[in-house]
Amino acid sequence: MGYHTPSPKPKVLSQPPAQTKPLIGESILAHYGEATQSPQEDIIWMARSLENFAVLVKGDNPLPLGANEDLANALRGKNKAHLRFLPDHHPAFNEKGQLVDRWGTPFFFHANDHTRIDIRSAGPDKIMWTADDLHRCYDGHFLKGAELLAPSLFDVTSKQR
Repeated sequence: MGYHTPSPKPKVLSQPPAQTKPLIGESILAHYGEATQSPQEDIIWMARSLENFAVLVKGDNPLPLGANEDLANALRGKNKAHLRFLPDHHPAFNEKGQLVDRWGTPFFFHANDHTRIDIRSAGPDKIMWTADDLHRCYDGHFLKGAELLAPSLFDVTSKQR
């Protein structure tokens, strides 16, 4: 009888846990709502997210021209390219799935066309159409003073109350 020499067992190398690569929108909005940046910067980065999203989704209608929820759904993958740009748990979303400012108030989006969108935050008082609102126009400038509370905007909202 011969002796059988057992062959060495292969070593099982432990693999590091799979690291998930951040979504594109997560990278753009990495510091969203943090005290290290201003509320205006939050809005600028939100606008850049929408611009980048439109470039990646492509076509003649990359951004939905609807309510806040339509844009939010598109960023979460409900778009023609099925591109997930932000995870559901991102600080830019509230529990209703809306895109919100750093104070938790839903943004107001005004689409000038399929690629030019104004973004308005209610500001720290959390009431839309007041003097502390932040309004970034699609061309990058922020409305201030009398421009911020233009009579046509004020009249429209006062009738809705």
